[in-house]
Amino acid sequence: MKTQLLYTLVALWLPLAVFSQEKQPCQSAEIIVQLRAGEVFPTVLRQLNQKWPSAGFKLKRSLSERFNFSLLEMDCDAADVFDLASLRNEPNIISAIWNEGAELRRDSVPNDPLFSSQWNLEKIGLPDVWSVSQGGHTPSGREIVVAVVDGGFDLLHSDLQANFWRNPAEIADGQDNDGNGFKDDLYGWNFHTNSPILSPASSHGINVSGVIGGVGNNGAGIAGVNWKVKILPVQFDKSSTAEIIPAIEYVLTMRELYNATDGEKGAYIVAMNNSFGLPLPVDCSENPVWGGFYDLLGEVGVLSVAATQNEDWDIDEVGDMPTSCPSEYLITVTSTNEDDVRQEAGYGKTTIDLAAPGFPIPTTNISGGYRQEFEGTSAACPHVTGAIALMYSLPCPVFEALADTDRTAAARLVLDAILKGVDRVPALESITATGGRLNVYNSMKYMHSYCIAKPEEREQGSFDEIYIGEREIIAIFPNPVTDKLKLAFTIPDFQVLKFSVYNILGQEMGIEVIEQAKPFEEQVLEIDVSSLVSGTYVVNIFDLSRRLSAKFVKL
Repeated sequence: MKTQLLYTLVALWLPLAVFSQEKQPCQSAEIIVQLRAGEVFPTVLRQLNQKWPSAGFKLKRSLSERFNFSLLEMDCDAADVFDLASLRNEPNIISAIWNEGAELRRDSVPNDPLFSSQWNLEKIGLPDVWSVSQGGHTPSGREIVVAVVDGGFDLLHSDLQANFWRNPAEIADGQDNDGNGFKDDLYGWNFHTNSPILSPASSHGINVSGVIGGVGNNGAGIAGVNWKVKILPVQFDKSSTAEIIPAIEYVLTMRELYNATDGEKGAYIVAMNNSFGLPLPVDCSENPVWGGFYDLLGEVGVLSVAATQNEDWDIDEVGDMPTSCPSEYLITVTSTNEDDVRQEAGYGKTTIDLAAPGFPIPTTNISGGYRQEFEGTSAACPHVTGAIALMYSLPCPVFEALADTDRTAAARLVLDAILKGVDRVPALESITATGGRLNVYNSMKYMHSYCIAKPEEREQGSFDEIYIGEREIIAIFPNPVTDKLKLAFTIPDFQVLKFSVYNILGQEMGIEVIEQAKPFEEQVLEIDVSSLVSGTYVVNIFDLSRRLSAKFVKL
C-alpha cells in the first residue's frame, strides 16, 4: 500500500516520535537530510566538509530520489557537539534530523497471527484508520452496535465472544423486561426457532461476524474491520424467506427503543448487514414490505448493507432482492479479488454501489476455528458494514452531535463518506454507481473534512472540496501580527510538515516548527514571531511534495 509505505518513511524522520533518550556507543552518527529541489548531494557534501572539516560527513545512501532525501554519516565525536540547527540553516537544505530509533505504534498493526494473510484489510486502508480508532464507542461513550441478520452464530467463539452485544435491559427470567416483545433476548433472537437461543446452525453468520468485528490485537486468530464493536445476532433460516421480515423488523424495533429511551433500552445500531438475498432474479417492487424496511431503518439512524448475487448478472436488467431496492439508506455491494477483479458477482451501473474485497477472505468459523477462504459477495458486504460502524467511532464530537439531532443526516453523511471515498477502478467504472472499491481510509478523510470544517461550509456541503480537494493555506491570522501567528491549513493525507519563516530577501529567520497534521484535530498551527523585527515576512509550509507560502507583516 503506497500510502502506508510513505508513512513508514515519514516515521523514520518524524522528530515528534518517541526516541531513545541516550545515544548508544557508535563508530558514526547518521543524519537524514533533505535538499532543496535542484540540489545534488555530492556537491552539497563537498560544501559541508569544507565548512566543517572535523565532522567527516559521508554519503551513506539515498533514501528517496523523488523527495531528495539521503542518509549522511558523521564521526560520533563530532556528533556529540554538532548542532543540527546550523545544518538546517544551510540555504540548500530543507531539513536535517538525527536517524534515531522510532517507537513502533502497535495500535495500528494488530498482533493477531492471521493478520498477515488478511490482504483485504490492507487493501481498504484500515491500518491507517486504526491509528485513529479501532471502533467500539462514539466519542461520548455510546456502545456502537451492528446487527447481523444471518443463518448461524457461535457466541462462545474466542475471537468474537467479547464483541457480541448483551442486552442491558434484559435478564433471564422468562419475562420481557425491556418491553420489546421478546422474552429473554439477552444476545439477540432466533427467528427460525422463535427463541433467544442462538446456534451455529451454519457457519455463514460466524464468517460474516468475523469480518465485521473479529477481536483485534488479542494475539489470536484474525482482526475484524472493527477490533471493538458490538454484534447483535439476528438469526433466520435460509429455507424460509418468511423469517426475513420479522428479523429486519426486530432490528428496527431495537434502534427505535434506543432512541425513545435515550439509550436505557434497545441498541445503538448504526448498520445492518444483509449478506443474503433471493436465489432468482426479482425486482424490489415485487417485495414492497421487505424493501420498505430500508427507508424505515434509515429514518431512525440505521444504514443497511446488502450483498448482490454471486452470478455474473446485470442487476439493472434482471433485478435482485434486495440489491435492486432504491432506498437512499441502502448500500449495495459486489465483490472483487486482491487485484480488484470482479469474479462471478452481480453488477449494475444504477443498482450496485461499490465493490469490496471478497476473494478469498480469512475469518472466524464454526467450532472456534478459522476459515481461510470465505468468498463471494457475502464476504464483501461485511467490509462495508464494518466501515460504517468504524466511522461512528471516529473522535468527532461534531458528527456525534449531528447523529443526536438529525439521525438521517448523520446516516447520509456516512453513506457519502463510504461512496465518495472509493478507490477508482477502471473495470468498475461502467458497472457500479461509484466506479470503485471500498477504501476506509479515504472515508475517514471525508469525515475528517466534515469535522474540521466551518459551520457554513458544512451547511453548504462544500467541506470536502475545501479540505480534501486541494492542499492549501486557508488563513493566516492575525495579520499584521505582534507575537503569535496562526496558520489554518489543509493536509489531506496527514503528512509531516516543516514550517519556516523567511524575510523578503529569502533569508531563513531561525524560526521553524516540525508538525504532523493530525486527524480530527483542528488544522491550526501557532508560531511565536515575537523575536522578529518589524517588516514583511513569508511563512513556508513544506510537505513531502510541495511548498505553500503566505506573507505576513510583523508590527
